[in-house]
Amino acid sequence: MKNQLLTTQKFKISIGLLLSSLYLSSCTKTEIQPYEPESMARISSFKIVNTSKEIIGAIDNETKTITVTLPEGLYMTSLEPEIKVATGATLKQGSDTLITNMVDYFTKGRTIQYPVTATDGSTATYTLTVKSDQPALHMQEVSSDPNAPVVYDQTHGYVFNFIHINTVQPNYPFIGNYEIDLTIAHASLVDKDGKEYFFKQITSGTPPSISNSYIELPLNSIEGRMTGSGSSLQYNKVPAAGDYYVKLRYYSREVTLKNPIRIIYNN
Repeated sequence: MKNQLLTTQKFKISIGLLLSSLYLSSCTKTEIQPYEPESMARISSFKIVNTSKEIIGAIDNETKTITVTLPEGLYMTSLEPEIKVATGATLKQGSDTLITNMVDYFTKGRTIQYPVTATDGSTATYTLTVKSDQPALHMQEVSSDPNAPVVYDQTHGYVFNFIHINTVQPNYPFIGNYEIDLTIAHASLVDKDGKEYFFKQITSGTPPSISNSYIELPLNSIEGRMTGSGSSLQYNKVPAAGDYYVKLRYYSREVTLKNPIRIIYNN
């Protein structure tokens, strides 16, 4: 009998606690967050359409950014965007024009923005970033020993010297087209003070016609090396005799060889 009374009392206490808990819960204030409607000033779609396969841009409406990634082996000198905005929004006139000189974009950087306004009074400015999945540019050294540079004798202009540089990756995806290489590639010789002497001609090659991808630079094509034409053609001592580092850019990637080459004149 005593045990039954204790059990009954425990049951009553449990019921009391449960009811108290329910009562307190019913008295708890619930905060309702106000609904924030999405801004009408939005870019809803961004894609590049002057390629064999459209490239879709990734849009982040929180950070107001658009990211376009070009696949490996695609070297576009210009990009044509197709941009769509949300209903009631307008893209600033003229901002969807062709994106030109992509090599300059990757070399120096450039801010590309798309301002949007909407009928509800909202505004937004999206910033575009273009990336490339082009692999890193790893080149073999021309001079294997930094203290014994490979020597190029530029005494006579009729002797055509070429700097031939193989890639570390045998199948690097160069275009291998002379005219295209001139638009997407840059090369120079850099002296100890950082002054650059630019090449006006660049040639690349890639398998299967050859065993290893390469870039080739004719030393007579350096700016200032040749002046005049015909009977007045003159070969100048440009650059001056000395040691130089080869600097290469192919589209979005750039590298400077660690070991120098040497230019000499015997007159």
